Amino acid sequence: MAGKVPDDLLRVSDVDPQTLTELLDLAEGMKQEPLGWERDLRGGAIGCVFEKPSTRTRASLATAAHRLGMTALVLNREDLQLGHGETAGDTARVLSSYLDAITVRTFDHATVEEFADAATVPVVNALSNTHHPCQSLADLLALREHFGALAGLTVAFVGDGTSNTCNSFLAACAASGMHFVIAAPRGYETDEDILGEARELMVQSGGSVSLTTDPVEAVSAAQAVYAEVWVPMDRHDERARRAKDLAAYRVDDALLSHAPREAMAMHCLPAVRGQEISSEVLDGPRSLVWQQAANRLPTAQALLHTLITTDRRRTT
Repeated sequence: MAGKVPDDLLRVSDVDPQTLTELLDLAEGMKQEPLGWERDLRGGAIGCVFEKPSTRTRASLATAAHRLGMTALVLNREDLQLGHGETAGDTARVLSSYLDAITVRTFDHATVEEFADAATVPVVNALSNTHHPCQSLADLLALREHFGALAGLTVAFVGDGTSNTCNSFLAACAASGMHFVIAAPRGYETDEDILGEARELMVQSGGSVSLTTDPVEAVSAAQAVYAEVWVPMDRHDERARRAKDLAAYRVDDALLSHAPREAMAMHCLPAVRGQEISSEVLDGPRSLVWQQAANRLPTAQALLHTLITTDRRRTT
């Protein structure tokens, strides 16, 4: 790649805009021709350290590894000494002796950072409470496939502006020269440091970010409207309060009627139908959701191939 490939992928901002574009190009090629990529990595292995449940991340990483000629070892916390007092750093050092890359799906983002600091192989953030970069790669590919280009597109994120998906997709839009509008109620505002990082990059890319509490205002010029689950998997005790606070931010036909005709609905899944998004929108002709989900596989394949082959070149 002509761009600078990072040692690890912990956040979208770890990847420069040129490398991000090249990753999407490679993923697009792998989606069209998924087989025949195993020569460089045949016999290798990745570890999938999961402290959270997973459907798309688990299946896409395992299948991507298989298509690259590699084995994927799913390592649940309770099956590791990590769940019995061993530190993340010690676990990472040992796993680096056996594996070509480590993917980590966890709660505290500091855990992913501890893995990356100690590991001697690439570490991929497969989701933390703060960032979800693998999802953003799939989202960008879906938008590029549908609209043909990313620069200049406007995406409205409607709901919890503190979410990991919002944080990561904000960075993805910043790198791609897109305009990102966040509609969130008071108390659910995106972190100022994350906004500041995005705005700095948008000065160069030509993108922008704006904030509002009004979902109708947010979608009025948007080519895509992004919904996300209102209750994170570790905050079920807040279910009633969040449902009340976010009730006006449901992505349904009524909200989409205020968006341009070409506007498409997005969701990272899993979805709570009838809550943050209606079934009519999720299953309807204006949904990009299933394309986003499908793209988790080729983007994972492209990411693993790029990180591992680059790491091998650096260490030989």
